[in-house]
Amino acid sequence: MVSTRAPRSPFLRPWAGTAGRPMSSESTRRRDPTDRLIAAFAAALVLAIGCFLWQHECTPRRPEFVLINETAQHDFDLAFRMSLKLAENKSGIENALVLLPSLPESKSIEETAADLFSQLKIGKRRNGRGILYLYSAKENQLKIEVSYNLEGDIPDAFCHRLEEAAKTYMLSEVPQDFISELIITTNLRGLGSKSEATALSPPSWLDGSFLSGGAGATVAGYRKSLDDYQRAIRRLPNLRLDDFAPSPDANESVRRYLASLAAGIGDPRLPLLTEGSRIFRALVPRNEAQQERVFEFFHSAEPYRQIFAQGLCLAVPQQGKSNLPIVLRRGTDDLWYVDEPKSWTYFHRYEDSVDFFVKYDDNPFLPELRSLGVSNMQRAIYGDHVHTPPVTAYPYSLAEAVKEWEERIREAPNDATNYAALGDLYLFEMNWITRAIELFEKAAARAPNELSYRWRLMDLYLNDSRADKSMAELKFLSEHLPNDPQTRDWYRSYAHLYDFGT
Repeated sequence: MVSTRAPRSPFLRPWAGTAGRPMSSESTRRRDPTDRLIAAFAAALVLAIGCFLWQHECTPRRPEFVLINETAQHDFDLAFRMSLKLAENKSGIENALVLLPSLPESKSIEETAADLFSQLKIGKRRNGRGILYLYSAKENQLKIEVSYNLEGDIPDAFCHRLEEAAKTYMLSEVPQDFISELIITTNLRGLGSKSEATALSPPSWLDGSFLSGGAGATVAGYRKSLDDYQRAIRRLPNLRLDDFAPSPDANESVRRYLASLAAGIGDPRLPLLTEGSRIFRALVPRNEAQQERVFEFFHSAEPYRQIFAQGLCLAVPQQGKSNLPIVLRRGTDDLWYVDEPKSWTYFHRYEDSVDFFVKYDDNPFLPELRSLGVSNMQRAIYGDHVHTPPVTAYPYSLAEAVKEWEERIREAPNDATNYAALGDLYLFEMNWITRAIELFEKAAARAPNELSYRWRLMDLYLNDSRADKSMAELKFLSEHLPNDPQTRDWYRSYAHLYDFGT
């Protein structure tokens, strides 16, 4: 006998008292046409509701912060999501970032951006305020699509300058930094902060041929060497930089350095820079407007106090000013050179804080910074978990130093300390983060229980916007330091911060 019960929708709870009760044939026969019409209508309604709920459950939920990355590089995804989240929370504008390996066949980047903007309904949940950043790696093209409600604040000319800048900056050592800066700058513009949101443009001394080794285009899998950057710097056109020579007086070197920033000079050949600082400027190029903005920060923090230790000088900004200190290095020629990488590797400034922090317990300036009562000096960020390398007499040849450590690695390929030493050379002399990461990954692979390597990797990943890898290292450290509650709390805090519920 065939049951007369209709199949129960998995989305609807049966009514109490009648659930699953079979309908007798007699009761069915006694229904009049009106009853049958009502029953049919009810059945149709139940079916419609069931279909709606099924579709609602089966349709993938659109993420709150849209990041679509179809490239093979996913190291920065978590950091990009954080940038999108922070930007939206600050500006009230929905931001979407789409990274493609190449454009769809027979479609321009403009057509692709327009299609995506419509399909993703960007800005709909923010009262029509939305921005799409679309980048295609093969073509090295960026397109910024802005909703109608924002066109007055973010005009086409502004977007075009950013799109042109991407052709250079996306070939640099740190394209992820450009993307983060792109999101920040565009949202500031959307808030109406035109003075703070100057469109990024490449420095006058920098072009695509510099970053691509002279070919004017990227080479897949090609990794630039120290020699590549040094040759590229030597090929730059000559400029009059005689006014910015190092001085036997540290204070005068600081004054000349600040004057170069005020003039918007980001050229890596600035004479008062250390050799490693020149490489750093080539790795992370800044244009004239960016250098002028850095000067304004430094200028607002004057007058500086000077601290001397181990052949180094620290120009300490006034407290309450958003700045890192300036590190100078005394050469064997008795001249003072500005060591930009050490400002970034010895110190750190958090986005939600103004005054700088010391990163390591053995920072040569820490005792006097404490005696001066400088803020945030109670403890170093990484304590004594990991250390700074000894300061080498300067000037010396970076290329020769690199070759020496590479030769030691060839002679003893399983000795982790050689990889770590070369990694420290790249980090503290040039702030070449990607190269330091490669070397410390190899060191950690050969000595997985050497926690100092894991601390270094945690810091390197964090500064390279590889948040997921940084947290993986921090988790490892928290598990291997059972008597260190601060490390465990630190990991839990970061895990919560980067939890997007996905």
